[in-house]
Amino acid sequence: MPDPDAKHGTPSPSALARNLFDQQAWVIRLRWIAGAVVVVGGVLERTTLHWYGTGELIAATGLGILVCNIVLTVLSRRLGAELGSHAAEVRLHGLVWAQILADLVCLTLLVALTGGYQSPLRAFFVCHMVFASLLLDRTRAFGVAFVAIGMIEGTLAASSPHAPTTAQVALDLGWDLTLLATVFVANRITRSLHAANRRLLQRNRRIRRMTRDLKRQQRLMIQQEKMIAMGQMAAGVAHEVANPLASMDGLLQLLERRPESISPEKISRLREQIARITQIVRQLTDFAHAGGEWTDAQLNTVVTKALEVLRFDRRMKRITVECSLDPALPPMRLQPVALEQVVINMALNAADAMDAVAAPHLKIVTALFSPDEAELSIEDNGAGIPEGIRQRIFEPFFTTKPVGKGTGLGLSISYTLVQKHLGHILVDSSPGKGTRFTIRLPIRAATAADKPSPPSHEQEAAPSARFQP
Repeated sequence: MPDPDAKHGTPSPSALARNLFDQQAWVIRLRWIAGAVVVVGGVLERTTLHWYGTGELIAATGLGILVCNIVLTVLSRRLGAELGSHAAEVRLHGLVWAQILADLVCLTLLVALTGGYQSPLRAFFVCHMVFASLLLDRTRAFGVAFVAIGMIEGTLAASSPHAPTTAQVALDLGWDLTLLATVFVANRITRSLHAANRRLLQRNRRIRRMTRDLKRQQRLMIQQEKMIAMGQMAAGVAHEVANPLASMDGLLQLLERRPESISPEKISRLREQIARITQIVRQLTDFAHAGGEWTDAQLNTVVTKALEVLRFDRRMKRITVECSLDPALPPMRLQPVALEQVVINMALNAADAMDAVAAPHLKIVTALFSPDEAELSIEDNGAGIPEGIRQRIFEPFFTTKPVGKGTGLGLSISYTLVQKHLGHILVDSSPGKGTRFTIRLPIRAATAADKPSPPSHEQEAAPSARFQP
């Protein structure tokens, strides 16, 4: 089928050539059947039927069709490898015409061998008019019809010893009008189908373009949410960096006043503070990195790194964090940076939910749920999620936080990233008591996560979480 042109939505020349090539290849496949049927018919006429006394000629014509089709098949395969160039397209049109003319010659010969004006094979000219309408435009298809009419009328007139009767002339005229009407109707249907195909392909192209735009926007939203989280942590980062800087400044002032007091111990202390700052910068750089590669990693390591970044956020200072990480978890095929963002998004969401709680408590647990699945749960003792909005919490931009405090993207992005890992999220929440998010991720081989399969209907139907009673 032709692809729409990038600018005007019309089939490009190369797409039209590919479409024509596919259609003529289909006709070639049909010709194998036709040739075999003619050979068998000739043999039956020679050995059993004896209707026309031309069995040998009919079988020879069938063999000629098969030999001709061998040549056409070889030429078609060569053209298929070269298709795309202008010269190949010109040769393709020549091949199409050669097929049509060869078919008309063979069919005209068969009609002459099987009764002439009364031959039952005249009906097959209608099929050839359909093929011509399929392979050629309207003007050329009508040209094929007139060529067919001229060939059959000329052959019958030359082979008949007597002038045609009035009934034969009327029959011929009916057949000729039938061929022209067939071309008209078949070409009209073909044009309608091609127009429908073009419209469908234009819509598909728009959908693909919109899908690419949406994926690009999704990547930008994920990165933006990271930057927002880092902005919220800015004060904590400044504090973490200020402490080693103050220690280094004190040591340098001491060395400036008393140069003779330089010692390996003081140099070591300076290097420790530099290493501390370097570690902070590396943690932020890793978290800010866009995207992430699939790699074999430990889920526990992902959680640990996420907690190291979370300590910069002032909201986490008053929260008691309890971790229970199962050491028996095997390495998994993950995008570690993406899952770190999931943990950070959900932990910060829990921190906001515990804003009014006197003794906020966050519990993070990893465990082996089954031989094929690992489980990560993040539980808080915050306000909980009202039942009326639970089905909407993963919708983009949905938030119950005051204006300026939340984007409504944190949970939506987390859902997307978990789904990308072919996992799912369960939510258990009691208003006034807290919420537990449970993430279950498949433990897969290296190649399975690199090419995630399409989400199931259950995953597509929202985004919505699975809720436990």
